[in-house]
Amino acid sequence: MRVRPLIKADLTAAALLHRRVLDMEFLSRYGLAFMRTYYQAWIEAPGSIAVAAVDERGDLLGALLGATDPATHVRAMIRRRGMQIGARLTAYAIVHPPLAKDLIATRGRRYARGIARLVVVRLRRPAPSSSGTVSGPAVGEVTHVLVQPDRQGLGIGRALIDAAVEMARFAGVDELVLVTPPDLAARNFYERLGWLADGAMTSRSGEPFLRYRLPLGADVPTDVAGAVNDGSIAISD
Repeated sequence: MRVRPLIKADLTAAALLHRRVLDMEFLSRYGLAFMRTYYQAWIEAPGSIAVAAVDERGDLLGALLGATDPATHVRAMIRRRGMQIGARLTAYAIVHPPLAKDLIATRGRRYARGIARLVVVRLRRPAPSSSGTVSGPAVGEVTHVLVQPDRQGLGIGRALIDAAVEMARFAGVDELVLVTPPDLAARNFYERLGWLADGAMTSRSGEPFLRYRLPLGADVPTDVAGAVNDGSIAISD
């Protein structure tokens, strides 16, 4: 098994894996074209953490999405692909009325505000950056860890997490956070890797999640982070 960056050639396989593993999730409900566009927007935006685990044939065994600066990353996704993502989402919702109703009820207002902000950003010049301000710790996030169901338990998830942690350290992130469904297997997995339980939450669609956080040490193994970026880490099953 090899861990390397997630690339455009992986879009279809990653989208199919996402829908297979997280079929209950909001994103998975809106069709393959939407998922491909979402993944493309993710890997293109600055600050993306997007890695893949592949076998000797190059087949996708697992994938991980995250960001070193989540707010900046989301804004970049909206600027670059927001209209396309919205169009894919709307087109699928139109021919699936129950999904359209759920979309409007749970996310309509927020998405409308996002589109309005996108228009404003495109019409005005960027504001000058401020200097001399004191900022808090840099917090990144891991949003999705996906492993083919028939390959779980072989260390693929851990390899993806390890790669994401090293990339975050290399980018100067002080702490990573994530949320996961509250099933026992997921909790045990993250706690074995040193993640700390940090409470519970409920999504806008009503799904329960547990929060976890991982403080990152000061050491930055640049050789490992560079190897991930070059796609040259090999890990035995």
